Amino acid sequence: MTATLLLLLLLLVCTIAADSWTEKGCHLSQGYLYVLSHGGGPDRHQGCDPEPGGPVYTDQYYG
Repeated sequence: MTATLLLLLLLLVCTIAADSWTEKGCHLSQGYLYVLSHGGGPDRHQGCDPEPGGPVYTDQYYG
């Protein structure tokens, strides 16, 4: 039971962090990937730039 609660809490924290990437122009699915690869939400200069094939990560985000 405790493991289930910890897993749900971890999922909630990851979802909140992934949502912060959507505020920087990324899709939610990209947000989850960036949470895992960057260790959390975006820094001030990280985000996604719009491209014809979809948003692309940039470390020079000023949007």
